[in-house]
Amino acid sequence: MEELDRENKQQTEEVENQVKEEVQDIDKDSLIENLKKENEELKAKLQKTEEAAKRLSNLYQLLQKDFEDYKVRSIKEREQVKEEAVEKFAKSFLEVIDNFEKALESLKNPSDINSIITGIQMVHYQVVKLLQDFGIEKIEAQGEFNPLEHEALETLRTKEYPSNYIVKVLQNGYRYKGKVIRPTKVVVAINEEEEIT
Repeated sequence: MEELDRENKQQTEEVENQVKEEVQDIDKDSLIENLKKENEELKAKLQKTEEAAKRLSNLYQLLQKDFEDYKVRSIKEREQVKEEAVEKFAKSFLEVIDNFEKALESLKNPSDINSIITGIQMVHYQVVKLLQDFGIEKIEAQGEFNPLEHEALETLRTKEYPSNYIVKVLQNGYRYKGKVIRPTKVVVAINEEEEIT
């Protein structure tokens, strides 16, 4: 009986081992199958990501090219605007030159001094109007000295005017769209009692 028990025990162990091997084989097959599925899913995700990256790269290159084209177009447009402004100014200034030449021609006959003076006044008026048409205006220099608009070339000690008062304009100044392009050169009064520093 003992031998029978041993045989049964041995057969049971063999069956158990066989079952374990089959279970292991099933687990291995299942695991391999799962890994294959995961691998395929990862490959599909990678392909989608690569396609998205390629699309983004193409879009970036297109945007970069568009931006470069925009910069070139913008430079050309600025140059064109500048050239048109110079052309407009030149056309307007040619009329001034024509009248100035007429005034010079009238100098050949100095007997009519009034027509010479009138001609020069007309040229001056045209130049001032031309500057105004282009947004350039004369800086008024009356009253108190303003260092943002005036440049004091001389000072005059006097009791006749208050300190920092503009006594005389030596050269007119101009501004373009509010920005001083040339300050007015002036003589400024200083009270006789003040010291010059």
